[in-house]
Amino acid sequence: MTLKKPSHLFLPVVSFLLLVILAACNASPAATQTPPVNQSPSAVPTDVVPPTPTPAPATIWLIAGPEVDAQLREKFSTWLANQAALENLAFEERDSFRQSDLPAELRAAVFLSPADDISALADNLSNTQFAVVTPSDLQPAANLSVIRTADNQAVFLAGYLATLNAPDFRSGALFVDGAANSAQLQDSFLNGGRYFCGRCAPVYAPIVLFPQVGLVPANTDAAGWQTAFDALDQNNIEMLYLPAEGLLPDFLAYLAGKNVGVISSAPPPAGSEGMWVATVQTDALAAMAALWPDLTAGTGGKAVQAGLALTSVNTANLSIGRQQLTEKIIPDLTSGVISPLTVP
Repeated sequence: MTLKKPSHLFLPVVSFLLLVILAACNASPAATQTPPVNQSPSAVPTDVVPPTPTPAPATIWLIAGPEVDAQLREKFSTWLANQAALENLAFEERDSFRQSDLPAELRAAVFLSPADDISALADNLSNTQFAVVTPSDLQPAANLSVIRTADNQAVFLAGYLATLNAPDFRSGALFVDGAANSAQLQDSFLNGGRYFCGRCAPVYAPIVLFPQVGLVPANTDAAGWQTAFDALDQNNIEMLYLPAEGLLPDFLAYLAGKNVGVISSAPPPAGSEGMWVATVQTDALAAMAALWPDLTAGTGGKAVQAGLALTSVNTANLSIGRQQLTEKIIPDLTSGVISPLTVP
């Protein structure tokens, strides 16, 4: 039996298949590259938006010139600064109102030194509330509120207190001659004493009706005040009311030597505390506190009457009972129930 020879195509085909298989076994898989995180080719850069700046707080101004009583200025400044801090407002104390210094937002301006053009300022700055402490008859406006002080009420109260506290009713007062309201102040002091005791006749001589009042020339010195007091003291004055102008060191030393108690519209100067009875002042700060919510809310146009207060009380010279009896008539004075210029 004869075997067939292999086909001449068999060896080349087998060789080709072996080469293909070997190539497949030796080949390494293609490396797959993963794009880095946050570097997507489709990402588009965006601009960074800066934060919105915080606006400056609204501001409160206190206008108090050098002529304002230092104690009154300090009380208002301390109170307004505290209130402003509670309500995230800025506070500044200034000696005058200068529009060139206006902040971005002036919420309110409180004047202890009323500007002559206060009504015009209020008209021009309609977004600012104005409050003015004044004895004048200034009228309120849409953004202008008025705290009225009344010197004659304070002097009436001083006359009441001096006569109440003086032994044998022997009270007196000195006023500056020629002052615009001198006559009214004299009447108010006399009426205050008479409100307490009617015909205030002493038991011991000299027998005159109290209180007594005297006048001092304008711009006089301590010797001038002493001369005026000596004329008054012919009736043995025990309690004396003095305006701020009369609180001169040499004159006060003279009164201390005569054991005279002093009541005034101003605080006691240093060294005079021992002879002091009390200071009788208008209480404008209480009225300011009542107006404050309206001022900060942007609603004005009100007129309120300042209160009265006894301060710098020397309890060695004024008993608690007499102090309370004096303070008891304050609401009737400030509400108009008692008129300082009406003779009882």
